[in-house]
This record gives sequence, structure tokens and C-alpha cells, in this order.
Amino acid sequence: MHWVITGANRGIGLALTRQLLSEGENVTVGIRTSMPIEHQNLKVLRVDTSNIVSIEQFTSQIDKPVDVLINNAGILIEERFPQVAEEGMLLSLKVNTIGPYMLVQTMYNMQRIRPGSKIINISSNLGSIASTTSTSSVPYSVSKAALNMVTNLLAHKLRDMYVISVHPGWVKTDMGGRNATISPEESAKGIINIARNLKVTGVFVDYKGNKLEW
Repeated sequence: MHWVITGANRGIGLALTRQLLSEGENVTVGIRTSMPIEHQNLKVLRVDTSNIVSIEQFTSQIDKPVDVLINNAGILIEERFPQVAEEGMLLSLKVNTIGPYMLVQTMYNMQRIRPGSKIINISSNLGSIASTTSTSSVPYSVSKAALNMVTNLLAHKLRDMYVISVHPGWVKTDMGGRNATISPEESAKGIINIARNLKVTGVFVDYKGNKLEW
């Protein structure tokens, strides 16, 4: 299988990449800086998911059909009411919401995704409208709620593919912080398992496969 992962140079993205490569999979990653590992089955490309030109250039360099796309790149700007800045809201929406949508649309138009392709949008339980009453980051929660709508809309349009949102858990990364409860490796293992066994579309689940409320 050919996997494409954005934001793969650290955290969950790096853990996903390491595990997939260890299992003999082919992986293309999109990163903004540098990749800490090399592998014969790894292709490293540059992408800024807040920039449509960068997204188009990235997609054009993907040289084989994509079996699984994991939209993992994201930012967390910790701003709470009533000190939320417009800039943080806009950047969060560009990276966490608009970027994943535009990447899927670009891959579709350039015929990189095809019937049977699986699209995994890394969301968050903090983006669940049904269950979220407070947050450490208004921009993050709003952008992830909007990403869930992206998942829902794409699932209805791409009927011959699978599109889901996944909450990766509270993960010990730069974003999750030192008090987080699970390792990047544990989260990655769950996400990969979900992707490999995916038989439904348009759902919101956690990294263990448990269904979450939108």
C-alpha cells in the first residue's frame, strides 16, 4: 500500500511513518522543515498546508496512486475567551481545516486518489460540538469542528472512497504536552489499524475505533 502523511517530521506523524516503514509499506510524507529519518521506501516532499500553491506542487510530485491519505498536519494556538486573536483563528482554520480539504480536492482533481482510497482526517475530541463545553484553545476547537464538517461533506461526495475523522487520543507530543496519557506509538498503532480495516465512511472515531459524537 502507498500511504501519504502530512506533518510527518515529529509526533504522531513521525510515529505513523516509522511504524509503516517497519512493516514494509511505501510512505510519502509532506513536511515543512526536515525529516529525521531516511528509508528506501520513504519519499520526502515539502508542503505548507496553508498554501494552495504548495499543496498543488506537493500533489504533482506524488508519483503513484494513494491508498491512504492521513491529514495529520496541524497547529495548536492556545488562546481562550476573551483573549482570542483574529490571526490565530484564521491561521488555525487555514492549517487545520482548509488545508486538508484543499489537499483532498487537489488529489482528486490530479487523480492521485481513486475508488477505494482511504482518507483519515486527524481531528480531536475538542472539536466535538456535542461533547465540548470548554477548551484550552478556541481556535483549535473551532478548526477541528470545521474539519469534521469537511469529513462529512467529502464522505458524501466521494462515495467510492472512505473518509473519516479520527481523534488520536491525548498524546505525549509537543502539542499534547507532558501530562498526556498515551504515547505517539500507541496512537499511531491504533490509527493504522483503523485505516487498514476501514469498511465505513463519514464517521468520527477515536484511535481505538470507538465512535464519537460530532
